[in-house]
Amino acid sequence: MAENRPPMPAHGHTTALTFDPSQPRMLRRFFQDIETLFERSGVETDPARKSWVVRYLPIDVSDLCESLPEYANEDKMYEDFKKAVIALYPGVGEDRKFAVADVENLVAKRAAVPIANISELSAYYRDFFSMTSYLMKHNRLSESEQSRLFVRGIAPPLRDQVSQCLQLKLPEHYPDDPYKLEEIYDAAKFVLHGTQPTAAEAGRGAPGSEGREGREGVVKVEEIAPLLRFLAQLVGEGSANANASGNTNPFAGNRYNASAPSVNRYGGGAYPQQDVRLQNG
Repeated sequence: MAENRPPMPAHGHTTALTFDPSQPRMLRRFFQDIETLFERSGVETDPARKSWVVRYLPIDVSDLCESLPEYANEDKMYEDFKKAVIALYPGVGEDRKFAVADVENLVAKRAAVPIANISELSAYYRDFFSMTSYLMKHNRLSESEQSRLFVRGIAPPLRDQVSQCLQLKLPEHYPDDPYKLEEIYDAAKFVLHGTQPTAAEAGRGAPGSEGREGREGVVKVEEIAPLLRFLAQLVGEGSANANASGNTNPFAGNRYNASAPSVNRYGGGAYPQQDVRLQNG
């Protein structure tokens, strides 16, 4: 009895695979998923596999792939066709997944917007580690370069606080040697312990996105302008009172006046301390 296998999902079905050309890095995942479906549904011949691939692609991409020699030539296997499709998207291949320029762009974007909480730090670390670990695996980045690049993405004042934390935690560390990535990350987590994004920040998307406003801990000038005017008024009034009493220091308070009359604050006799002062005077 033949094995009853589920059919391949039809194009446009909710379970059908899709590929977005604006995200070329997802192409490898697309091939991994479709090959899983091939195994589940028993699609074994090369022509059938190539046909199913172009069926799930957007129409423009599908037309392009059908024009490849590896698609029409029956002597070319599915793997040949797969390599030809991946070659259409530079950077998708396993040997060129990330470049040093990608890391530098990530660092520059992160440094432009100071890290405000531990969630933003973790998101930065995950993206950074994914890129740099790949480059280190392919001998395109050293461990010291990895540490220095990560620090560049941490803008002040957090960078200074992390530096102080590392100096206290590792007092015998030689100044010319870079700290390890894990040490820097742990120190940054320690400094940001207890910080979490507000609901408004969480709804705005990933940290470092353009147009980010109203960050936690950032006070707008228009919000504190009334307070500044009020403080200026208080200082002005204090200065006028100080000049009238002969006190030129507005922050020194009222001077003690020995000739001032005793103030009855309790409804009875004179204030005891004042009585003592007057008797001793």
